[in-house]
Amino acid sequence: MNFLTNISFKGTTKVYAFTDSHQESRKTSAIMSEVLSDAKDKDNALLLYGGDMFKGIYPKELEKDSFIKLKEAKPDMEMVLTLGNNDFGFFKETFDYLVNTVKKFSSKGIHTVCANMFDTETGKRPDWLKPYTVVTRDNDRTFVTGFCVDNVGTAKFGLSPKKSEEVIEEISEAIKKEKPDNVVILNHDYMDSSENLVNKFKEKGIKVDLVIGGHDHDRVEPDSVSSIYYPQSFSETMYKFDLENNGSRKGITSAKELNWKDCAVSPVFESELEKNEKELGLFNVIAPSVLDLPKTYNDPNPLGSFLADKLMEKGKTDIAFFSTGFLMAPLPYVKDQNITKYRLKKTIAAENPIVKETLTVNDLKTVFENALRGRGYGNSNPKFLQCSNNITLEGKNDAENEVFKLKQIYINGEALLDKEGNPLDSQRTYTCAMDNYIADGGQGYNVLKEKEKTTFMLNNKEMRINDVLENSLIEAARDYKKGESYPCFKIIE
Repeated sequence: MNFLTNISFKGTTKVYAFTDSHQESRKTSAIMSEVLSDAKDKDNALLLYGGDMFKGIYPKELEKDSFIKLKEAKPDMEMVLTLGNNDFGFFKETFDYLVNTVKKFSSKGIHTVCANMFDTETGKRPDWLKPYTVVTRDNDRTFVTGFCVDNVGTAKFGLSPKKSEEVIEEISEAIKKEKPDNVVILNHDYMDSSENLVNKFKEKGIKVDLVIGGHDHDRVEPDSVSSIYYPQSFSETMYKFDLENNGSRKGITSAKELNWKDCAVSPVFESELEKNEKELGLFNVIAPSVLDLPKTYNDPNPLGSFLADKLMEKGKTDIAFFSTGFLMAPLPYVKDQNITKYRLKKTIAAENPIVKETLTVNDLKTVFENALRGRGYGNSNPKFLQCSNNITLEGKNDAENEVFKLKQIYINGEALLDKEGNPLDSQRTYTCAMDNYIADGGQGYNVLKEKEKTTFMLNNKEMRINDVLENSLIEAARDYKKGESYPCFKIIE
């Protein structure tokens, strides 16, 4: 029995939703300008955001301040955000910035919700983060909760994500207690996760009126039957809805997707945008577009192996690999178009140093088993590594135990393991270039954390992964033909 059957129908909430801005502040500001204009004479507006505000192109401060400026320009606008995996960052400094941002938002009346993130020591949610909020628009009370992908690497920050299913019972009880007119979920995870959430709440007798999804950087068609909508990432599009509670009508109506290009940037945001674009030189040309470098998150791809090969080359190591999460967007060949600093930063926002470690065959086996552990189980495996082209991995999925059984490692075509999976030469070592995130144990690479590390230098400063890609793209314009493809390392299954 649905406990929301006897609700009182009252009014209409104007809902605006976007996600995964990744510090694309001009696009974010264009969307917010449209919201500001469209909701100018409305006191029933609600802005929803699906996570991953940070790790991107423009400065963090500019992206954060765009939300505050919208709130200040229209104080009666209700705003609710959830957290994405990239918002936590790689280091304590980025995590602290997130916490301070959430607290700053709260002081301004901007809500941040995430129901499945807990303090590792206490087992409770951190005091700076709420599992849900209830906002009132046009006399309607709307319950908004949020979820983040449960494979985010927050352990070193003292946070442990739970699977969304583990907190549904608690959130369901909260909904029953609050007796809202509408239930909205902000889910920073893929479509199958959003569909599962809707079904799980349905089993509890709760109808979810709207889901705003995030995390997926590919276009996701909406499920209008279940009212699940995924705005395009990088603030490319915004959805606008009416959330109705009018007599015989309840639910989402008038759904419309708007592109940021069709939204004029308000003077409220423009001056700071122009100032930052000039200071950062975002539209300065780095190199002409030459190589075709597509990317996929969970698989070997040309962009990943191109960068790994260059890390190996510049570090003068035997092999190279790095965390797949560093690659934000592909770098496809575009005829007669240049690669600007903006396109580079859209492809790789991180500025992590590159280090060298010396690894045994056993170390390599442990590393690659961790990298492939999530292979074949869902769309997101943040443990995955992009590797240099002289690496080939062979194995198969064990569906029953949800692991990948690594059978063989080849380096330069030479097999490293015997038939039982043991090293053919236990004393043999390989020098490896890698990002410092996994080298410090990120994504469960504890075997790398214990190793002695050497930081590479490039032009008398620490070699950083974004600088290597930039320099390599300049070299590629000299060394490759226009539109030429690039090979990638192999996984034999």
